[in-house]
Amino acid sequence: MRLSDLLVALELLSRHDVNDALERQSRSGRPLGDVLVEMGLLSARQVSELQDGLPASPENLAQLGIDSRIVFDILVKFLSTVGHGTTATIAETLAIPRRLASLLMEQARAQSIVELKPGIVAGDLRVELTPRGKSMAVEALANSAYIGPLPVSLSAYSDRIRKQTIRSETILPQQVAAALTPLAIKEDLLAKVGISANSGRSILLYGAAGNGKTSIAERMVRMFGAMVLVPHCFEVGGQIVKVFDPSVHKRLGAGADRGTSASLFADEFDPRWVPCRRPFVSAGGELSLDMLDLKFEETARFYEAPLHVKAMNGVLLIDDFGRQLVRPEALLNRWVVPMDRRVDFLKLHTGQSFQIPFDQLLVFSTNLSPQDLMDPAFLRRLPYKIHVHGPTDEEFTRILLAAAADRGVACSERAATWTIDAIRKHGTALAFYQATEIPQQVAELCSFVRRAPVADEETIAFALGNLLVD
Repeated sequence: MRLSDLLVALELLSRHDVNDALERQSRSGRPLGDVLVEMGLLSARQVSELQDGLPASPENLAQLGIDSRIVFDILVKFLSTVGHGTTATIAETLAIPRRLASLLMEQARAQSIVELKPGIVAGDLRVELTPRGKSMAVEALANSAYIGPLPVSLSAYSDRIRKQTIRSETILPQQVAAALTPLAIKEDLLAKVGISANSGRSILLYGAAGNGKTSIAERMVRMFGAMVLVPHCFEVGGQIVKVFDPSVHKRLGAGADRGTSASLFADEFDPRWVPCRRPFVSAGGELSLDMLDLKFEETARFYEAPLHVKAMNGVLLIDDFGRQLVRPEALLNRWVVPMDRRVDFLKLHTGQSFQIPFDQLLVFSTNLSPQDLMDPAFLRRLPYKIHVHGPTDEEFTRILLAAAADRGVACSERAATWTIDAIRKHGTALAFYQATEIPQQVAELCSFVRRAPVADEETIAFALGNLLVD
């Protein structure tokens, strides 16, 4: 991804303005940042802050920060799989600039790994493996079947995690309110959520089921606006660990239209890093301890990063805590060191262990009693324990009437009062989910029996009969 596309993705500039700047850049040959300042589109400080925060585009193999053998291994595996390649396809597959791909081809030719073949593909010379290159590919594939973007080093990844820590953002009250819309959140709860998110420390959301704990946690990541860079993968001990996951990481500027002039100038940063919004990862009852370890693919012989690494610099929600496959004590013990020291230790299948920063907003959500789940020592490590209460009569009525209106169901305040009384007579506490579920079931009943959608005692009693357990 190029700086020009990133400016549009971050909504700093419109695509029209960026294209104008690129046209002027193509005529002058000056850096894009200088052109943007000259045009008055960005200040020099904005350009400097943005460029200083991006990893520089590598211009030679040494600047990749990894062993050159890893580079050549992935190159020969790629060419062995596709049969032949070009500078463009190699650059795209290995996630390196084209000028570095050209340099890599020159070095590979000098070592008799590749050779030029007759024919031009899309204006680019075609290259194929030599017998020596094919022999290298067989050996490389036996060690690992990974083919894709080159890894960054563990030290570069660790430095990047610390640089873009979730604690570096300051969240304002209006950002919290916007993120939690349209949930019905009281001012005191909104403040607690905002302050805890600002702290970057661990959070416990607890309270009766159906009052929005999960909804609050899922929206917390929306409070953060900063971009983070996620590597496709990193290398440690000669092993590759995949990090970028399209199901978790929302790439900025996906599908951006790159003008032809943009490809002529070095306005790009290191393509091995993917610009994303802060990630959100959720794990519920399916969570087991092995999901917090590196996952080694026996056949492919490379690693998939665990959940909390994919959530790095973002929000990690442990939902329905206490209902996991693993015992609560065992899960909590797994988090003690990372929560205290902000570092975690992972182990390769070779037995080698390594350290990595632990940087995410860790949120536990449960409808069970915290005292039954955690001992005092662990409760102390959760500085923000937020009780999510059920609605008051007024809040319940307001939400019920609004939900009914959205469903096209006629509902009076008298019907709402009758509903509240019926729930209480049943011995059940009011919950936010009831106020939205009842109008939906009333609408479905009236549609089925072909009558006007009206919330009266008969239709509300039908809905309550489904919601409440005798």
